[in-house]
Formats: sequence, structure tokens, C-alpha cells
Amino acid sequence: MKWYTHLACITLILAAISRFFPLTLGFILFSLIGSILPDLLEVWLGLPHRSKYVHNLVAATPLILLGVFSEWIMALGLAYAHHVVLDVTTVTGSYICNQRVRGPLRNSSLWHNLLIILAHLLVVFAIVLQQ
Repeated sequence: MKWYTHLACITLILAAISRFFPLTLGFILFSLIGSILPDLLEVWLGLPHRSKYVHNLVAATPLILLGVFSEWIMALGLAYAHHVVLDVTTVTGSYICNQRVRGPLRNSSLWHNLLIILAHLLVVFAIVLQQ
């Protein structure tokens, strides 16, 4: 998925979560950062895109576990994991442990990116309409 798709989807998820819990500015900012962090880390570390060391659900696990101590770290870890899961839907895929998992969507396709955003939007509408 494109960077703007990751940011749009996490924003929609935050909108849904805010219906149940008040969100702090830190939680929102760390979620936004986490949603693009795998791609940023690969650039900073000089790794190839969709590296098994960074685009991996296992890489998000320590952040989520450390989230016990800080809601901001939890937001970072969950958004990071969400990024990896979104990338699993693409033909390039992402990793779950040592296994690359691939889907049918092309991250270069505007329509496929819009489809993912629309799916998130429908989930938010379903949550809002339930209340």
C-alpha cells in the first residue's frame, strides 16, 4: 500500500476508537508515525523494501508488549502491526515470522489503495451506526 493509504486507514481507525475512548494527542501522533514506520525504518537502515526484518508482525510485538508501560508505545506498535497487515493484502506481501504472505492487490494501483480505504471507511460507518 502507498504511504497515504496507511495514513488514511489509521486515521479512520482512530476515528472509530475515539467513539469508545478519549484519545490523547500523543496517542494520535504515535499512531500516525507507526502507520508509516516500517517504510521509514527500511530507508533509514538501508534495507530493501518489504524486508523480512522490518515488514514483519514479529517486529511489532516488542512495541505492543512495551505498550503496557505507555499508551504511546502501544499506539506505535498497533499502528506498525496494522501497516504490516495492510501490506499482506498486496502481491508483494509482508512477513509473519519467516513466512511471506501475499494477497491479490497491487500497491501501485490507485484503485486498490482506494478499495482498502473504502473498506476501512465502511467499518467506521458500521461502528458509528451501531451506537
